Amino acid sequence: MFKSFNGLELKSSENEGRYLIATRDIQIGEDLLKCKSYFAVTSETLKTTSCFNCIKQLPSVIKLSLKCNQCNEIWYCNEQCKNENINKHQHYECKFYKKLKSPKLKVYPNFDIETFTEIRMIVGLLSRYYQDILLNNKFIEQQLNNNNNNNNDNEQLTNTLDDVFDLVENQVTEESNPAAKERIDSIVEFISELFNLVLLGSTTTKSIINNDDKIEMIRKINEKSRSIIHKTRCNQFGIWTKNDKCIGVAVSPSSSYFNHSCIPNCTDVRDGSNMTFKSLYPIKKGDQLTISYIELDQPIQDRKDELKYGYYFDCICPRCNGDSNSIDSMDNWISKFYCSQKKCTGLYYSKPMIPILNTLTSNHEIQLSCSNCNNINIVTPSFFNK
Repeated sequence: MFKSFNGLELKSSENEGRYLIATRDIQIGEDLLKCKSYFAVTSETLKTTSCFNCIKQLPSVIKLSLKCNQCNEIWYCNEQCKNENINKHQHYECKFYKKLKSPKLKVYPNFDIETFTEIRMIVGLLSRYYQDILLNNKFIEQQLNNNNNNNNDNEQLTNTLDDVFDLVENQVTEESNPAAKERIDSIVEFISELFNLVLLGSTTTKSIINNDDKIEMIRKINEKSRSIIHKTRCNQFGIWTKNDKCIGVAVSPSSSYFNHSCIPNCTDVRDGSNMTFKSLYPIKKGDQLTISYIELDQPIQDRKDELKYGYYFDCICPRCNGDSNSIDSMDNWISKFYCSQKKCTGLYYSKPMIPILNTLTSNHEIQLSCSNCNNINIVTPSFFNK
């Protein structure tokens, strides 16, 4: 999956997993990496107004009219998006989505909206494991290639199911997070019941797969489900509107190479299921490339708690573990990049690359844009002085 990108090197360690370092000095606003998610789903609450293919919400509040008529669970913004995705959707997750709310399911906990969005994600990934690995029945590659050619972006990283399985996972235990453990147990049980209902009740594959084989496949799916939940909870990304609505979530293994820091040197700019990683300020050769997984304008303990209970790791970044003077200095530095719009959690970055030399020898104005809402901030080169 990871090919050579100018200025980036992929490394790994026992404590930090896989991460990226700069192999040269990096300028302000450089495009460091572009990637498309392996799989993305629309939010349960906004699925009728957001496109399942491009993961974008229409500006109108009018519900979308194009949908999958087999499962009635996904919608499209236009014929092109439907044509690009519908065959792939019906090859993989469609038959499972169709039964998500079946009264025949014996296990049906009182899941909230966010959990149902998560279940749609996990079921989508497990349906690919079922088709690609267990049945050796991958979606026709030629169709995928044709769709990818429409993007016409040779710099964009692509991901595979194996890349998803290779993601680092943080175990959730009764001791580390009892509430999360209980919810994951419920999701695992629900998904097991769902696959039992769909696969054992299917008549389309009876001639080629007997029930014993199906039961064995369900067992293997059950073995994978908890691990997939742990991996996606630590590595998925929300897809947000300019008004700070989460319209979907995506799994993009290549984007997971950017570790978290509460004083990041990069930011991710999202466009539906596509992501571009940009440098916020000059980065020195040998430095690790980092982004923030959370809202940065919070007290230390709040940030630590969110990372501990949301991503299942203890933050060891210098802004959380330095002395009071250095923490104050880092707070003042990174806060300059916070978007000034109320409730927006984006960071200001430069769309064009700005050579470091230019910031040292000129006083011209620099236009920065918010990574979430595109709000503009005009600054001078001294803005980047630490």
